[in-house]
Amino acid sequence: MEKVNVMREPTWSYTKLNYSEKAPSINEFKKYLNKECSNKENKNLDEVFAPKTYGLSEAFLKENKEFNNLNIYREIEGESGLEFINLNLDSKSNQLVTKIDINARKNSKSSFLLNFSQSEKTKSIINSLIRVNLDEDSFVKLVVVVDIQENSSNFQQISSIINDRAKLDISYIELQADESYVSIKNFLDGNESSLEENGIYFKDKNEFLDIASFNEHKGEITSSNCLFNGALKGKAEKRWKGVVDLKRGCIKADGKIGDYAMMLSPDAINRSAPVLLNEEKDVAGEHAASVGRLNKSMLFYIMSRGFSKKKAESLMLEANFAPTIDKVDHKELREKLRYKIHTMNTRD
Repeated sequence: MEKVNVMREPTWSYTKLNYSEKAPSINEFKKYLNKECSNKENKNLDEVFAPKTYGLSEAFLKENKEFNNLNIYREIEGESGLEFINLNLDSKSNQLVTKIDINARKNSKSSFLLNFSQSEKTKSIINSLIRVNLDEDSFVKLVVVVDIQENSSNFQQISSIINDRAKLDISYIELQADESYVSIKNFLDGNESSLEENGIYFKDKNEFLDIASFNEHKGEITSSNCLFNGALKGKAEKRWKGVVDLKRGCIKADGKIGDYAMMLSPDAINRSAPVLLNEEKDVAGEHAASVGRLNKSMLFYIMSRGFSKKKAESLMLEANFAPTIDKVDHKELREKLRYKIHTMNTRD
């Protein structure tokens, strides 16, 4: 078994958050027929990311390289509109091993919406590598949606390098999937670089999610703000690790990270570890986690308008998800996600 999403500094072993174990399971190449590769010149960000440690593990990065069946590269100059990349899985293409590299040049501005979906109930697997390099004064908005059905596996490896005065606005949305392992690692290398990170997840039945969000500050006057909201039903289990890593030299850096999970079943399991690592004096950092807690005053206010406690809780949960859903700049997909969350959130 391979150790994935390993914590840089271990915590108590009984928390089961130092790492998870999962062996890569793809052993043959299969064509992906639902979208063509767009990288005929075979450009990539391998050299840019070579000094960095990222991804779920070396084994999963190797699997992505060996069985890659979709290669997308974008080099952004100037200002560009939203690009919607829809990656669907079905009975004809149930294995997706993709590498998506985004190279945002100086002063550029761009927006990407990546939608991993599944239109047929067939056993499917995703191994996705997404890398974003932001040159000086660039801006990238990236929304990643994983909305796949039961009996499927999701392995997401997302990483970014943020240079001087560049800004990344990233959102990760995941609904269902039997098993899911997610690594999001951002390197704030440039002075005055900034990161806005949002995530939502909803797990039901016996679904499993292991997610790690690591934000490393090296540049001066950097800022990161990371917030995840989630819900667990049935016998679902989630492990979340969030780390703000303030490296020596990142003077006046400010890093915030948090995870807030609603427990909608007594059998669901939640494990959260917000961690703050610091090697510098003149910095600020916040880390937090909350399980099953909603604003009591707001809950009382909604119930006073005639709603039951469960209905009031459902309304508040969907309200917590709304800011991230609103970042999906595609009306049809946005409404689909809202409807699915509402359906999953319905309780007797």
